[in-house]
Amino acid sequence: MGQARRWASVALSGLVAASLCLVISGPALAGEAGTDVLGWDVSGSVEAGGIYSFGERGSSKFNQYQDMDNGFVGELSLRGEKKDQPYFFELGAKNPARDDQSYEGEFGRYGLFRLDLGWDRTPHVLSNSAQTIYQQNGDTFSLPSSNRAAIATTFTTTPTTVAGRAAISAQINGLLRPVDLGFNTDVGKAGFKYTPLEDLRFDIEYQNIRREGKRPLGAQMAGSTSGPIQELAVPIENYTNEVKVGGEYARANWGLQFGYTGSFFHNQYTGYTWDTPTVAANTGSANATERVSAAPDNSAHTFNVTGTTALPLRTRLNGTFAYTMLRQDETFLYSTANPLLTRTNADDSGNTSPDAKANLVLGNIVLTSRPINNVTATARYRYFEYQNDTPFHAFTNDVYVGGGTSVGSATTKKERYTKQNAGFDLGWHPMSMLNLKAGYEFEHWSRADFGELGDTGATDQNFSNHEHIGKFSADATPVDWFLGRLTYTYGYRKIYGYNTNPSTDLAGSIKYNYADRRRHRVDALFQFSPWETFAPSVSAGYAIDDFPNNQFGLLKNDYWTVGVNLDWRPVKWLTFTADYTYEQYNYDMMSRYLVGGTYPGFPYNNWKSNSKDEFHNVGVNALVDVVPKRFDVTLGYAVTFGYTTFDNSNPNLNAGGTTSVPQAVAYSWDKVSNILQTFKIVGRYRLTEKLSLRGGFAYERYTENNWAIDPMAPFMGNYDTDRPGGSPITAGVQSVWLGATQPNYEAYTLGCIVRYDF
Repeated sequence: MGQARRWASVALSGLVAASLCLVISGPALAGEAGTDVLGWDVSGSVEAGGIYSFGERGSSKFNQYQDMDNGFVGELSLRGEKKDQPYFFELGAKNPARDDQSYEGEFGRYGLFRLDLGWDRTPHVLSNSAQTIYQQNGDTFSLPSSNRAAIATTFTTTPTTVAGRAAISAQINGLLRPVDLGFNTDVGKAGFKYTPLEDLRFDIEYQNIRREGKRPLGAQMAGSTSGPIQELAVPIENYTNEVKVGGEYARANWGLQFGYTGSFFHNQYTGYTWDTPTVAANTGSANATERVSAAPDNSAHTFNVTGTTALPLRTRLNGTFAYTMLRQDETFLYSTANPLLTRTNADDSGNTSPDAKANLVLGNIVLTSRPINNVTATARYRYFEYQNDTPFHAFTNDVYVGGGTSVGSATTKKERYTKQNAGFDLGWHPMSMLNLKAGYEFEHWSRADFGELGDTGATDQNFSNHEHIGKFSADATPVDWFLGRLTYTYGYRKIYGYNTNPSTDLAGSIKYNYADRRRHRVDALFQFSPWETFAPSVSAGYAIDDFPNNQFGLLKNDYWTVGVNLDWRPVKWLTFTADYTYEQYNYDMMSRYLVGGTYPGFPYNNWKSNSKDEFHNVGVNALVDVVPKRFDVTLGYAVTFGYTTFDNSNPNLNAGGTTSVPQAVAYSWDKVSNILQTFKIVGRYRLTEKLSLRGGFAYERYTENNWAIDPMAPFMGNYDTDRPGGSPITAGVQSVWLGATQPNYEAYTLGCIVRYDF
């Protein structure tokens, strides 16, 4: 039935498109010029055709952000102007009845007003291979009540043996059903611009963003920090309504803008409830059902004012001030779905909602001056503050963390911070062939983190960091066919007042966005155009971030790239372009395995990881004008190679002068690779000046080898083995996943489109 409805919709869309073609083009053809329709000068185009693809195209990687189903494709564009009056309109429609469709319209009077309307849909396919053991009813996921006891017995009594894992696998496979993972994002908008005076304008705009579909959600059970995990295909249906109101008044030497933006998010789901495979019935010590919350309703209100004014000595001052209020007051949810446990959706003071409040304050000032002809100076200052005014909430004696049944307690945490930037740039043009620019910037963060270091023994603290940044660039054009550009940036960031807790943190373990850092970055560009038909260019870049005082976490990361581009037209009927880029990212990280979670642990348990990401991008395109102004062919080939390698080691095996065997033995992991190849050939033949036919063929192939996700299946217990010298891993074999993957694919696509311009 679904496929029948699909083709019926396609047929209807084709009929509508054909009718539009006749209705619109008929009157146009009746006129001598083909543009006079009821007193309007009308022009536009109509495209209608279809696509057909075949091959191994079931992977969600193939249709991740587009509708590639076989069938009708089309596009309509209309533009019109009133002959005797200054009115205009514009209409457009693309791919009706497909999941990547869009519609837009515009109507107005030149110099006075304009009304804009539009709607579009963007699909996002996450996986076509997911399966779930649950039956869904709204926000509830249930297992068959008739064999809940048998399922629980299998999951809890037999996970540590080969036969037991086979029994769990059989239970899961008997319950599996396919489920689509993906969602559509629909965006509808309407806007109105009104200009009553030449220097005065008012704007109002409304936008609605709707997301609907399913996405994966991993939920933890049994109060354990390591599992088991149940992965759910949860429904999503939420809306964001956004309203913008603004005005602008501009004079010759000054101008003023003001605006308001209101954003209101509403979620149809407050949370999700699911049955626990390991427990058949709720008791005072075990939960047969669990619940997790969804994103709450919230709102944001932003007010902004921007001004500009001209000052003496060829100087201009620009300034912006914005104030945003973030609000969320959704009702608290029970911390457990077990009705036999104490459940209170209120804090110790009786509050049933958070009354969460946060404000953003932004101020920005830029002063630009050109005191003499070959010198330009720019000074700027930016202030940003995040104010968290959410009240303190304490929950005791009725909190069950992670799905457990033991009573715990929790308190809310919050942070505040202020960021300030000040800088100065000076540009100098000493001669026609050379431009120089140098600058300095100071950045300061002031943070108040409450519980930022963790929930176990962490103390609230205030700390700050500041960074000095120097910049230099040079552009050289010694001849008119060459451009050379070089830029260099250096930054040094220092942190003050950040203290780690010896009982819960490793010394020298600081988050990379807080830690002391030295940064170097250099970029170069060289463009050549010695001949009119040949224009090559070369670019290169290198950057490194070093964290000199970090002993754990991210120690260093660097990046470098090189690129080549060629534009060549050897003859009038052939245009050829080619480009190649290479990028490499390197990360050096250090961690320590803690036996029993005891700090600071032993140095021989240090784990060092050096990871490298490499990307090669190659593109070749050619435009062949076979018959001038009649028939042309476009050919293109692109391939992207991506590689990730991991080099892991234990750098302190002989720490303290003795040989020790680490509990976390480091091994290098297999390389992860992915390759995407695309080839296309498109021919266009102009039957007349206004009527053309376009046909094409495309080939796509995607291959990926990733040891971490390739074996992903609803049951992964068969991949779990006993720890060397330790106990069996039991939590992992009680976990049930969706098995969502993006397999390799090889697809072929044919397309044909007729276009008529009028």
